[in-house]
Amino acid sequence: MATVVKSAASEAARAEGKTTDELIEALTRRYLSREWRDRFVRRNEQRARELGITEGDVPRLIHEHRREQRGR
Repeated sequence: MATVVKSAASEAARAEGKTTDELIEALTRRYLSREWRDRFVRRNEQRARELGITEGDVPRLIHEHRREQRGR
């Protein structure tokens, strides 16, 4: 890790009352969570396009799904 980045990370950690390791762990978790979410969205947007589902269809599909779930 570059010296300037280490210094900035240490300073940010101190400002938040954390160790540098705690700060890096929190940032890594946040990054991985966003990456997972972004991949999930891309994959499902592609699937929706393949099925011809538009954003306008979503409320109706949710309503239908919930109605089906209540009937089980």
